[in-house]
Amino acid sequence: MKFSTRSSYGLRALSHLAKNYNQPRRGQAAKKPYSLAKIAREEKISQAYLERLFAQLKRAGLVMSSKGMAGGYQLTKDPAQIAIFDVISTLEGSISVFHCVNSKGKVVCGVKACPSAQVYQKVQKAIADSLRKISLKDLI
Repeated sequence: MKFSTRSSYGLRALSHLAKNYNQPRRGQAAKKPYSLAKIAREEKISQAYLERLFAQLKRAGLVMSSKGMAGGYQLTKDPAQIAIFDVISTLEGSISVFHCVNSKGKVVCGVKACPSAQVYQKVQKAIADSLRKISLKDLI
């Protein structure tokens, strides 16, 4: 299985937001939103491409945006609570290692007695479980 640039660029960009994340405490202001233009410049990624990725991430509820001169993007929750599985599945769609096993580990190839199905299901589950255990905080 090979993840596309959608995932790698998305995770790199979200790492910027994770580094910039702080939960405001009483009497403390939250950090300002982070601009995509700045991320694009620092990561050498097309801003137009990041805009498309962040539109998906926003629809999935992983980031929020604000407009204006001081606008930009912020994470919707603590980086430790955002699994990279959620980011990758948002940007890639279904995370399926084998064509005959879907992302939920269900055999979908139609072969009734596939001798490999149980092994494929175990591999699929192991990969998904591993991605669920790694958070954005782990990337920074």
